[in-house]
Amino acid sequence: MRDSQSLSPNHKALTACIAVGALLLVLLMMFSGDGFARQEGSGLVRQDVAVIEVQYQESYAQAYRAMGRIESAQQAGVGFERSGRVASVLVDDGDTLVPGQMIATLDTARVEAQIKELTAALELAQAQLRLAENTEKRIIDLVQKRLESPQRLDEVAENKNIAQARVTQTQASLDAVKLELEKSTITATYAASVVRRNVDPGAVVEAGRPIFELANNASLTARIPVPPKIAANLKVGEFYPLIVDEQTISGQLISIGTQRNARTRTLDTLFAINPAKQPLLVGDLIAAKLEIELPQRGLWVPIESLARGVRGMWTVFVVGQLGDTEVQARAVEVIYTDGNHAYITGAVTNGDWLVFNGTHRFVPQQRVFATRSNLVSQSQ
Repeated sequence: MRDSQSLSPNHKALTACIAVGALLLVLLMMFSGDGFARQEGSGLVRQDVAVIEVQYQESYAQAYRAMGRIESAQQAGVGFERSGRVASVLVDDGDTLVPGQMIATLDTARVEAQIKELTAALELAQAQLRLAENTEKRIIDLVQKRLESPQRLDEVAENKNIAQARVTQTQASLDAVKLELEKSTITATYAASVVRRNVDPGAVVEAGRPIFELANNASLTARIPVPPKIAANLKVGEFYPLIVDEQTISGQLISIGTQRNARTRTLDTLFAINPAKQPLLVGDLIAAKLEIELPQRGLWVPIESLARGVRGMWTVFVVGQLGDTEVQARAVEVIYTDGNHAYITGAVTNGDWLVFNGTHRFVPQQRVFATRSNLVSQSQ
């Protein structure tokens, strides 16, 4: 009895401690749950979202980038008009030429000898013509005095004609040989630069073989092949943006080819460009920024407004009105994108307010507060 009574106060104290601890634990759990609920509830508060109004259009411009090369408007291989041994080459690769400048010659020893020979023959023929003319004058005087027969007059007249024909023939031969002498020299017919020299002095060349490749770098063109459907949208005389070494210049379209390239099935377009505005060289790569207008009903939206959907489709979010509203998901199809904007069609109508960014933060039927954005929805 004494032991039971002595343990009773300790037992009561232990029971009281356990009760107090349990009460504190319950209170702690209640306050923790309330804080969690408050914290979670604060995450579901209304979100602000910027929206843009969308409008459909009946077609869109698809960008097209075509590559080509710069050419000289005047570029040709030049050579001698007769065969012979090259005596001198007066210019080299990269040299700049002026009109009339001599750039190469052939050996002319044989031609000069022919000129001397024909010059002497011409002098002889002219002397024979003078003799025939003097003889004719004397015979005419004798015939008038009845000292010579008229037949003799006919003979000397024909001799004079023969002498005249011999002079004409010899003069023509001399002129032809002098022309061969002129053909023994190549001169620049326009201001140009030497792209390539193909022969050295001492080489024997045939008539027409290109000795030099000349180009006029003051007048350049860009030859750019494009598909026929792109060429159909171009207009001769219009200016288009061209890109050389990441720099944009303007080029005027001067012609569109009428025959397909057998290998690429494209048409060549020629653009006149001004090398004075930027240093350009024949053979440089050049690109044209072109557009093709395609008939397709759709609308332009910022690329940030797209979210991945199911089965290869895309999704955009729209709201029914400005102000307090909720987000709705719409399935769309992307027809074309230029990297910044997408041309789409689908379950979006004219006048819908489109959420143009931050689409990963929203779910359908989420409450938001929509405000109009200054962003233009349609690609320029």
